[in-house]
Amino acid sequence: MSPLRRPKNARTTSSVPTSVNSRQTSGGGEPRPEDDSSVTLDGSCGWGCVVVLASFMMHVFTDGFTFSFGIFVEDFVDYFESSKSVVGGIGSVMIGVWWFSGM
Repeated sequence: MSPLRRPKNARTTSSVPTSVNSRQTSGGGEPRPEDDSSVTLDGSCGWGCVVVLASFMMHVFTDGFTFSFGIFVEDFVDYFESSKSVVGGIGSVMIGVWWFSGM
């Protein structure tokens, strides 16, 4: 028998249940599951899947536009009738804001 577990029929004088004591908790104070059967994966992820999908799509669009900016430099120069340095400066500011925001 493990020194961290008590038998189910053992009595304790502590007001803390035997499943939640200082030895059986993880670093955050949350009790660890007694065994693997207490963690269930039922296949439905609910809002978690929506959040992950939305985050993935946001990164696809922002990263895609940011990293493909160089492909469109010639088109932007022709459309705005500007120089490559001005258009490149716009791209640099865009990437700087992207990095500064923590993306």
